[in-house]
This record gives sequence, C-alpha cells and structure tokens, in this order.
Amino acid sequence: MCGILVAFAKKGTLDENSCSRASKKIFSRGPDFNFSRFKLNGKLFLSQTVLSITGNPQNNLNYTTSQSGRYEILFNGEIYNFKELQKNSLGNRTNISKTDTETLVNLHEENGPDKVFESLKGMFAYVVFDSKKNNLTIARDIVGEKVLYQYEDDLVFIASSQIGPILEIAQDISIDKDTLREYFFTRHLITRKNTAYKNLKTYLPGSLKTIELNEFKVKVNKRYTFSDWFNPDTLKKNMEKPLDKLLENTNDIFSENAKNISPEIDYFSVISGGLDSSLVSKYVYENSDLKPKLICLQFPKKDSIASEITNFNSFFNSRIHIKMVTEDLFGDFIENSYKSICMPLPTHSFISQAILAKEVNDQGSKVLLTGDGGDELFGGYEFYKTLDEYHNLPESNPSIYSGVVDIGIKFNNWDTRNLSDESKDAWNSTIKLFEDFSPNEATIQSILMLDSTIQLESVGIRASDTMSMMSSVESRGFFLSQDIVSLALHTPAIYKINNRSSNKEGVTRPLIKNLFKKNFSPDLLKPKQGFSGFPNESMKKIISDFQITEDFLEITNLSDLNLENNIALEWKLLNTEYFLREFSSYIK
Repeated sequence: MCGILVAFAKKGTLDENSCSRASKKIFSRGPDFNFSRFKLNGKLFLSQTVLSITGNPQNNLNYTTSQSGRYEILFNGEIYNFKELQKNSLGNRTNISKTDTETLVNLHEENGPDKVFESLKGMFAYVVFDSKKNNLTIARDIVGEKVLYQYEDDLVFIASSQIGPILEIAQDISIDKDTLREYFFTRHLITRKNTAYKNLKTYLPGSLKTIELNEFKVKVNKRYTFSDWFNPDTLKKNMEKPLDKLLENTNDIFSENAKNISPEIDYFSVISGGLDSSLVSKYVYENSDLKPKLICLQFPKKDSIASEITNFNSFFNSRIHIKMVTEDLFGDFIENSYKSICMPLPTHSFISQAILAKEVNDQGSKVLLTGDGGDELFGGYEFYKTLDEYHNLPESNPSIYSGVVDIGIKFNNWDTRNLSDESKDAWNSTIKLFEDFSPNEATIQSILMLDSTIQLESVGIRASDTMSMMSSVESRGFFLSQDIVSLALHTPAIYKINNRSSNKEGVTRPLIKNLFKKNFSPDLLKPKQGFSGFPNESMKKIISDFQITEDFLEITNLSDLNLENNIALEWKLLNTEYFLREFSSYIK
C-alpha cells in the first residue's frame, strides 16, 4: 500500500512549496520509498510514497515507469493476480522488481487502459501518465477498498489518497455545510460522492477516467458497480440449493480467498471473538503458507466478547496478542485521527482502528487482515432483526445504514429533500435488479446491496485505509474480494437475514453462523457486539459545548434535544464540533 498524489495546473504552473508540503502529508502511507516529479514545465506534479510489501523495488528503482519510458504510474494497493497477468500478457518482459506495480505499468504497453482495468483482481487506486498523449488515466477498484479523493476548480485538478495534501495545494477551499447537515440524517457520515469540503469529491469506486491534459477534457471510460457482478439466474439457482450445498461452496470460496489475500511477509489478523474476524483468522491460518499472527483489542468493562478471547486459543497454534485500550489511550489518538481524515470521523471505530494499526506496526508488521464488510454483505447488524417480512415493496430504503433517518434535529431554511430524492433514486434502481423475485427477497437483497455500496465504502473501508496508514500498515479486507462479494450477492436472503424466524438470534446471518459452528465450538457463538471504545467519554473531556456547530449549521432546536438519552446524537455533535474547531480556517 502506498500514498499517491497528482496535481495539474489548468492555468499557469503549480507552486513548488505547496506541492512539497502536500507530498509530506502522505509520507506515513509509504515510508520505505518516495519520489516526486514535476512534468510539463511545472504544470503536472506526480508524487508517491511506498510501503513495500510485494517484491523488492530496490532491484529496479524505475519500476514505476514502463520499459519504453512512455508510461509512469502512481499506484496504491495490491493486485492479487499480477503474477498471472505477468505470465499471460507480459511473457516476454522481465519483472525485475517482482512487484505488482511493475507489472501494472507495463500492461499499459500491451493493452489499452480499459482492458488493463478489467483484468485486475485486487484492491487499487492508480494514476497513469501517458507522456506521448499527455493524458492521465485514473482508476479505482469496484469495492473502493483503496480510497481516492479528487478536487477541481478553475485553476487546478488534484487527486490524492488523502484529503490533507489537497488542502495544501488548493488555494480557495471551504467546508461544505450541506454535507455536515446531511450527516445528522444518516447513521454515519456518508461521503460516497461528496466530502466535507466544496468541490472535493470522492472518486467513485469502479471508475476509470481519462483526462486529456492539453485541453483538459475528461472522459469516463468505465463505471462498474456491484450490480455488474450480479446475475439473477445464479441467485435463483442458489435459492433451490439446500443449506449444506451453500455451506460447502462458501467454505471452498473462503479457503481459496485466504490463499489469494495472504501476503508473503509477516502479518497480523485481527480476532475479536465475533463472527467475521474469527472466521477470517481461521481460514487464513489454515490455508496460508505463512501463518498470521493474531491480535485482539480489549476494552475493559465495555467488551464482554473480546475479554474472553483466550477461549479461541485451542483453535490456533498461536498466542493471541492482546492490546488493552483504556479511556486515556483512546483519547490520545483523537487528535491525529482527525488530522489524518480531515473530516468528522465517519464513525467512532476509526480511533479503535488507529490504535490497532499502531500496535501492529509496533510489533514489526506491515499488513493487517480484517473482517470489514461481513456485516453489510451477509446481514450482521442488530438493526436487521427489526425487519418484518415484506409482502409489498417499500417505496424507500428501510435501512438506517444507507437510507435517510430523522433523529429530530432541525436547521434553518434547510430540509432533507435532496438527500431523500437521491436515496429514493438509489433504492428504485437497486430494487429493479430483483424484479423477478418476491417482495421480501427483493427488499432484503436491495437493503444489503445498498448498505454494502453506500455505508461500507464511506465507513468501514475508510477506517481501515486511512487509520491503518497513519501507522504505515496495509489493511486487507477478507470479505472485500470479488469472489466473496459475488458469493454474498448470490446468497439467498433467507441465509443472510431470515426475517421469518421466530428466534431473534436466528434472524441475522444464518449462513455465516452455521459456518462458524463448523469451524469453532457452538459455545463460542455470542450475540453481536459492536466495535467498542470510549468516544463520548473521551470527547467530552475536550468539548463542553456545541457553539460552533450550532452557529455554522444554523441548528434551530439544539436546546430542545435530550442528549442524555441519545448518545448517538451526542456523538454526532461532539464529532462535528471537534472537526469544525480543528479546521476552522476552512469555515467561510
């Protein structure tokens, strides 16, 4: 994993000092190597920091440039099938560094950007500069596991792995009041398209664009989504299969995925005692040539499941490394977490992820395997237990994770009309994918697809990517590979959310729970518990009022809100107030 940054002056030239400061903002993402280059007489700036995991870049210091010299690449991520691509498409070319980066840049010598993009399996965001045509090709994987932001105004275009570098280069940037207001009508901070700043967008997952620099013309080559991986006929066939057959197929796919995702250097797998992390750790441990080290965060008096993690020791021939997280330690990570994300934290688990990654780094490892996405893809959240059987299609998204939720806060001369319309459009287009299925099947499948494309990318993926890279650790999501996502999309609803079950504990994730029982003692299967921490307690030591938030967002009923009985709303206010105080220079 690495940090990438590209800037192009649409008028005039770039400021070298600003570009230098921006480049330093991504240093933690890749402390092993780094380079920066100005091109086109100071109009184009390319910068990359490298966290070396695959191969040995020292064997070819020009490994980011194609053999002819025509293409240069900025690459963040891992291409899991790069050896296959090297053999099949670049058989007559030598990969001197043995890196996926060298394979990827040379693929552009043989194939067009569209064909290269479609051939990749992995997690990635990359920028390719074609010096012959003077254009940029920008790509991001379909799941969005590697984050990429972009900013554009009349003077400059910037793309970066993080927001901080963009703030250094952009001359006139301000906080987007509407994005912050919308945050109070969604479960978490959702920045699927927009961010907390005007004109600063999230580069959409599954997108491939070409920018012709001479005239600055943008062409969208490809835009893929989860729907491109969905085949209704496959789902229909799986609905006819017994549970045992589905479990057998799931086991096979999990086993193969473990082989593909495991690195060739020492790494950790997080295990909390919950379904996702336990299964990830078990499958990787049993199917990888290099066994993972196991790590667990424990929160005293707040996490009953993780506190019993030693019950899993008998299933691994390895001691689980335990990191105790106190309220003081949690608070120590607040400042740097905000400086890294440069927005309100999408969820308080960002801080826990930062602590986890720091401990992995302290233990001498560069890679951490996680269970991100399991809840969204296979139906694990507690909210899903409240869903009754659907005999008719809902007019709007019922999910609190990807839909619109009114928690009672009001703003002057503002309503949720635009947010609600966008949510409804997404719901209508998704529900059409399942028009040949029953209302209940279509509704459950649509909820989970939207939760996986909207919330997962904005929350779980951002936490793993941004917070892990604070400590130079690459986070790999076991459930985020194409094979696992496709498996989830084609798992019948009854095995993800069985809302016909009379037993509430039997509602969520029947398939995954049965898989857990095949791998562990059934006694270890506990009711779900979220990612613990001390968010409100820690923040209230810093924040005593919400004056800036109230004034800037023009909240009209703050004094009427009962925060003592609504810790979720209290967290949103604490989160927003801290962000606005730390980034007050962008309030305009």
